[in-house]
Amino acid sequence: MPDAVKSIWEQNATPRHRIQWCPGCGDFAVLNSLKAALTTLELTPSEVFLVGGIGCSGQIRNYLNGNSFYGTHGGALAYALGAKMANPELTVLALAGDGDTLAIGVENFVHISRRDPDITLLIMDNGVYGLTKGQDSPSAGLGRPAGVSVEEHPPMLDPVKLALTCGATFVAQSFSGDPKHTTEMLVEAVRHKGFAMVNDFSPCVTYNKFNTYDWFRAHCEPVPASHDPASEDAAWDLIRDFERRDKLPTGVIYRHPRTKAPAKRLPMWTNELEKVDLEPMLQGLR
Repeated sequence: MPDAVKSIWEQNATPRHRIQWCPGCGDFAVLNSLKAALTTLELTPSEVFLVGGIGCSGQIRNYLNGNSFYGTHGGALAYALGAKMANPELTVLALAGDGDTLAIGVENFVHISRRDPDITLLIMDNGVYGLTKGQDSPSAGLGRPAGVSVEEHPPMLDPVKLALTCGATFVAQSFSGDPKHTTEMLVEAVRHKGFAMVNDFSPCVTYNKFNTYDWFRAHCEPVPASHDPASEDAAWDLIRDFERRDKLPTGVIYRHPRTKAPAKRLPMWTNELEKVDLEPMLQGLR
């Protein structure tokens, strides 16, 4: 990739924002993969809207040139949907963590999967709340025996299974230790006409000492070329087969676009509100 082309996503971003991730964090590789994917797709910053979730992962939008929004914890998908409804021509990406998406934001995840808007969700999945000192997230427990379940440590929530159950039309998985493959998954996700989820295993080197880079390299395995991603039954069979072998599938697990009516832009508020005096409301916000 020519440096001059890739640098368009770095202008006005990296020089202004000091990267705050721990050295070795998987999110560094995710950032590079995202830049590579946007460049491959020949998208310019003005065509893309980035929504960051709260947490270490949500900082990623600071390190990319272009339009972005940083909302409340768990709200990334809701804000992304609003942006897409306001301007269907935008390429909208929600960039969030596993805690942000699968805990307080799980209701948004469920209904976005059902509604199937043309937006992409990239989950940087490390099994912990890294920003708040390493508490278990809902996806904690990969590769470890379930043991005795307690309220504070319930069984893990698998984003791939949840996405399939709730009707997502594109479900893929990647590992930040293989940035070239992550780039390929992101390109395919953005090109998909509907809701696309990419769950990227992005190790937390500070708080998750079990699911390390070496652990993921030993357990991640590509989806076989013989797999039919258009079949939901095949997707479930694939997941069960990988579970039996204590492996994690990386690649496109399910892709089956729905037939839908074209999305419509929300009404133009400027025309609807031209006779309304907004000054009293605006004064309260100043």
